[in-house]
Amino acid sequence: MSADYARRVAGDIYGGDFRKNPGLAAEVFRHVRWQSRLGYYLQLAAAAGWTSIHWLHSLRQPTLVMAGADDPIVPMANARLICGLIPDAELKVMDCGHLFLLTRAEESARAIERFLDRGDETCSR
Repeated sequence: MSADYARRVAGDIYGGDFRKNPGLAAEVFRHVRWQSRLGYYLQLAAAAGWTSIHWLHSLRQPTLVMAGADDPIVPMANARLICGLIPDAELKVMDCGHLFLLTRAEESARAIERFLDRGDETCSR
């Protein structure tokens, strides 16, 4: 919850662009407002104690799974597993870390637009 600490450890925690550009953390985190310790702890509990693995096979809509190639929080194995369990899923790997929606917003938006614009084409894994 400390902005200074978050900037110091951003490369280790979020990987990707934060490893390559330590100044990026200050730029990105100036828009982040830490709400509460409770919210943070609930987020940690959700990540540690919940899984969707048991029902992913039942999803029928085309699904875009996005992941960062250098994500210390969510390993690529998770994205591959999710993509493998969801019928008609497509995996898009971003060449960055955990917060690619913030650090690579335009590239992420283009990938999402391409996915949504493709219509009923067969997905690739």
